[in-house]
Formats: sequence, C-alpha cells, structure tokens
Amino acid sequence: MVTTVAGPTNLAGRHRRFGAAQVAAALLLVVFAGQCLWLAARIPMSPGEMLYAYPTLPNAESQAASSPVTALLARTFSPSARSPVWLPRLPFVVTGLLLGASVWYVTRRLYGNMGGYIALMLYSFSPSLISYSARVHPQIVAAWSLFGCIFTSIAVAHTLYAPREVFFWNRKRIALLGIAIGLGAAAQLSTVLAVGVGLAFMLYLVPERRPAALGIMASGTALGMLILCAVNRFSIARLQAQLGGTSFSAPATTLFSAPAWRMIAVLILHDGPGLMLLLLIAMGTLGVWRRTRFFGNLAPLLAALVLIVGGLAFPTAGGLSFWISAFPFLFVFIAGVWADLLQSRHAAMALGILAAALAGQAYFSLEGLWRLR
Repeated sequence: MVTTVAGPTNLAGRHRRFGAAQVAAALLLVVFAGQCLWLAARIPMSPGEMLYAYPTLPNAESQAASSPVTALLARTFSPSARSPVWLPRLPFVVTGLLLGASVWYVTRRLYGNMGGYIALMLYSFSPSLISYSARVHPQIVAAWSLFGCIFTSIAVAHTLYAPREVFFWNRKRIALLGIAIGLGAAAQLSTVLAVGVGLAFMLYLVPERRPAALGIMASGTALGMLILCAVNRFSIARLQAQLGGTSFSAPATTLFSAPAWRMIAVLILHDGPGLMLLLLIAMGTLGVWRRTRFFGNLAPLLAALVLIVGGLAFPTAGGLSFWISAFPFLFVFIAGVWADLLQSRHAAMALGILAAALAGQAYFSLEGLWRLR
C-alpha cells in the first residue's frame, strides 16, 4: 500500500512531478512484471491454485474460505478452466507491482533516490517475490497489506504533533490503513499481526499523543473488519470457516530451534547471493557505525524480525507468508544503510560493492527464469 512516510533522512518526496527518477523506477517495475508474466505463462498450476481459481472443482469452496480475497481475484479473471494459465494469475502480478511501487515510494521518501533505486533493484530481481507474484496464492496480497499497514501507521504517527484536528486531517491515511488491514485479513487472517506492530511504532513515536494514536488505529481496524466482512459477503458461516482454518498454536521450542533459523538463512540465500552480501554488510555496518542507528533504519529491520519470529511461532497460521512478507522490509533496511555508506568517506568502495552485488542479483534472477524457456 503506497504511503507517505517522514523520517530523519527524508531527502526526497517533495518533488511530485513525474521526472527521471520515476521513469527509472517505472522501467524497473516493467522488468519485474515481465519476469512475473514469463513465469506465470510457463509453469503449470498447482492443485491449490486450481482450487482457488475454479469454483466447480471438488473442495474449491473450502479452499476459498481460507482466503476469500485470493479466490475472488483469481475467479474474476478465470471464467473457465480453458482460460490461459496466466490469466487467473494476472491480479497477483498486479499486486506484486503495487507492492514494488510501495517499496520504491517509501524508500525514496526516507533515503532519497539512491535508496529507492537500491530497494527497487532488490525487489525487481527477487526470485521469491517474482515467484509468489506469478501464482494464485495469498502471500503476495498479505505481503502488500503488511507493508502498507506498518508504514501507514508510521506515517500517521509523524502527523500527530501537528496542531490540527487528528481524525479529519488523517482521514485518507485512516482509509489506507483500513484497506491494508481488511485486504490482509481477507487474504490471510494472521496478517492482523501488523496491527500490533503498527500500533507499537505509533505509541513509541508519539508518547504524548497516545490516545489519538489508539483512536486512529481503532478506526482503521474497524474499517478493515468491515472490508473483511464485505469480502465474506457479510456471512457468519463464511467468517467462521475462515476463522476455523487459522490455527495460532505452535511449540515454543520452534523459536529456539537451530534448524528453523538455518532454514530462514537458506531462504534468504536462495533469494540471491547479492541480497545476502548486502544484508550481511548492512548488519555489520549497523553494529559498528552509530550514524546508521536511527529510527528510519531500525524500524524496517525490527518489522522484518517480528515477521520472521512470527513465522516461526505460528507456522500453520503465517509461516512462509510471514517470511516472504519480511523481504520488502529487509530491502528498505538495506537501502537505508547503503544510502548512508554512499555518503561516507568510503563511498567509492561502497559503490563498487553495491554495483557488483546488484548486478549479480539481476543475473541470478534472470538466469533462473531463462532455464524455464
């Protein structure tokens, strides 16, 4: 969900005209869409995708009940089982594009054009996000909703010290917050975790306006629940079916399991060696360079960690969806730290490493897709 975010390194965003930076970002998003469509047209639909897309199949309704918005999007674009395989996947490609545009907008507002380019390059050549944007699956909708809810909450918090009426001036952001919560819950109910994360950021940022922050989050959540009910056609039975398919139980030992954390490391590595290199250097830089430790850099990292831990704690309710949703936040964090490195006395060396890593990431993604020809 595209949001407006202020931060201590807000170097951009004041120029609203469509200029060279926006053209470059649009071209990267076109490349991302091309990769998604290439993949969507070449891989066969899985049984789970078919149940979401084709209501006449046995057990299709029980599958749709687990994620009504996924079924709604897929079935709107797949009038029959004879439709091209990419057609029911098209809404999810569009959702992936919207998430990419959101990552660009937020990161550029926080760190300037260079930060925006870094995050969008990582996003546009992320095999994980390309894969889930090219399939009929709740994960990309959930990822967009989580990203939108958390960063909209931060955006709202930055407006609360202004001497004006809270709800009227934030009505658009409250609407965005409600849409993010509603779509996320209708895609995967466990995304309501974003409400807690967003509220925690709001309460931290505005300790003197906490009642206003609570009121805004309550309003957004109420709107989100209304959207959830609307997607479920205001049917108690459908809501119960979705609630019944969500389990938040998990053994506590999962959080402290070395194999589970190794699996997360492998998931990040499989998304590309360029991403892993940039992430490791960003984490090391955060530990040794005080300048990088400010809210604009720490917030996306903390959000990513909460989602990773949430995936470990609730593998049946969130699991892989939480881990995939953590990637955009990691891209924002990496972009923030590397934008600082590019302004340091080691800028030339940082630029060389960054260019090599991003080029390697692009090659890794494109070469993997080329194998499917």
